[in-house]
Amino acid sequence: MNKKLLTLLLTAGVAVIFFATGLQAGTDVPDTITMDYNNYKKRKKAPPKFKFAILSHKKHAEEYKISCGDCHHDKDNKPLDLKPGDAVQKCVECHTKLAKPKKGTKKEKKDIMILENAMHGNCVGCHKDINKKAGDKKGMKGPAPASCGKCHVKIKK
Repeated sequence: MNKKLLTLLLTAGVAVIFFATGLQAGTDVPDTITMDYNNYKKRKKAPPKFKFAILSHKKHAEEYKISCGDCHHDKDNKPLDLKPGDAVQKCVECHTKLAKPKKGTKKEKKDIMILENAMHGNCVGCHKDINKKAGDKKGMKGPAPASCGKCHVKIKK
């Protein structure tokens, strides 16, 4: 066999392996996701008072039958049509502002590029809607946790 053809086939084979490996890399979704983005630290001088919030991804997808697009969206906030095995970015990949402006500024709660606002808006908003459907007018009490202490569990000293 000609050396050029052999080199071409070998190169193509390696490219296919790398491509397949890249596809496989997007398939692993953990059952739970801890919202512990390394760069996102509120307290710098004292130990944290609360544990990181944990999302039960598997339970939301399988038990509650929440579609991927209910949480995952594109840059225009349109739901993504994801299937098992699709590669998905973490929230922090797009919601890159990791610190809130000082209290009292108008941008404080409205800027969804702030990671905390994006997660609270998505999670708490959905949970309140579920609770309202279950009969609670304010949406704070019901089957879905909507108050701070339900997701941000205090660390015992």
